[in-house]
Amino acid sequence: MRECASWIGQDLPPIVRDGVEYFLLSHRNTLYLVPNTCPHRGGPLKFGYINEKEQIVCPMHHNAYSIERLIARDTTLKLCPEIP
Repeated sequence: MRECASWIGQDLPPIVRDGVEYFLLSHRNTLYLVPNTCPHRGGPLKFGYINEKEQIVCPMHHNAYSIERLIARDTTLKLCPEIP
């Protein structure tokens, strides 16, 4: 199976579910809704970027968070099975 690069849906409109804003994240051919809140200071992770270590870097304070750890949180929603 070929792995695709991870990406953040920065250009998408806000995604709100039960009063929580999420952003769309594609990682290892799977889509996730991740809360759009930096664990450090609550900044909008959606406008960060993904570095070479597969971390999302917050645009406000430049803290880096492992994508694997973010998607493992119980607040992250897995949207669909792996895409072939």
